[in-house]
Amino acid sequence: MAEGGTNRVTFFSKKETVCPVDGSRFFREEILTGRGRLIAGNLNNELRRMYEPSVKYGKISPLLYPITVCPGCYYAALASDFQNVPEASLPELENGVEERVQAVQKVLGELDFHEPRNTAEGAASYLLALMSYDAFPKEFSPVVKQGICSLRAAWMFNDLHTESPMDNYDYIAKLFYRKAAFFYDLALEYETAGKQSITDVAHLGPDLDQNYGYDGVLYLSSYLTLHHGAREDEEYRNKSLSQAKTTAAKLFGMGKASKQKPSAILDKARDLYALISEELSDEEADSGEAEDDET
Repeated sequence: MAEGGTNRVTFFSKKETVCPVDGSRFFREEILTGRGRLIAGNLNNELRRMYEPSVKYGKISPLLYPITVCPGCYYAALASDFQNVPEASLPELENGVEERVQAVQKVLGELDFHEPRNTAEGAASYLLALMSYDAFPKEFSPVVKQGICSLRAAWMFNDLHTESPMDNYDYIAKLFYRKAAFFYDLALEYETAGKQSITDVAHLGPDLDQNYGYDGVLYLSSYLTLHHGAREDEEYRNKSLSQAKTTAAKLFGMGKASKQKPSAILDKARDLYALISEELSDEEADSGEAEDDET
């Protein structure tokens, strides 16, 4: 959120941005990162970097700003994609204005993207990007980007829940975690089938400070399957967990930590493997007990 004087943490770019969908003109809000504004904390199991509040600048969330949002039509995308939308995609984006506006208003009420962003605008930006990427062709690798946007949306809505615990934002966060699980699995499926590339995406994050690349996608696919995957069908659940277990095993079994494969991925993949193995063992034990009861 922008502040005046020496305590400000963002600024509005002097270069005007023109929306390719409706022609709106606006100025992007950019984050300032120097002078001790960002104090890196722990990396959590979702590969999100946590930040400590600074005495001078308070709490800062860099994830509020990567998505460019048109204040007029609510078209949204990563900054690298925003003005490169193919002409063939424009009709779908133009026809989806009302749907995007209503989606945000239903969940977060009235927002103004001309003003400095708070957590609500950050959450909305990922919701809008998730919807907007439906119109992008395969050359943009939209599915894995929808997975990243879904995961970051879940983080933002959890942050909103911390700020306003009575507004059920934790429930909305769970919905986005489910979406992230779906899109991460679909992205890997498309990569394997040659339908959409994951490795062509410059920054797979999932956060901003470190790009965990393809290994990060593999890890998060397994992590999200365990914690947020479908549970309604026990047979499907066990099959998904078995695949996730194999993926986790491959990650930490590929060798020592390196620049390309940091220890954070190896250690977290090893812990994830143990958790998946534990749940599968519990399921097998429960199944055995059920068979004994029947006999």
